Amino acid sequence: MTNQNLDNQNRTLDSINSENYWRETYTNRPYYNDLQRDIPDIDYDRDLSSAYEFGRNSRSEYGENARFEDSESDLQIKWDNFKAESRLKWEQAKHAVKDAWDRM
Repeated sequence: MTNQNLDNQNRTLDSINSENYWRETYTNRPYYNDLQRDIPDIDYDRDLSSAYEFGRNSRSEYGENARFEDSESDLQIKWDNFKAESRLKWEQAKHAVKDAWDRM
């Protein structure tokens, strides 16, 4: 197996582990009740999974020493293109994005 194949396999495993973590814990996050109040039928797959994925991918893109606060305005612009079916506006999504960013 080549190093590139191992890197791809490790990224896939990291993605799966991250997905499983957020799927199991998102309802315990401090911002979840506010989201549920704004969107009573909030759904992990529809609304939050893309925010966590965006945070994880963005942290990888910006580098491990990048600070969320320094990148937030750029991330806000990119969110509308990335969010797919998510109903979250940036002000709602940014907490989940930052959670995933910080977890990297």
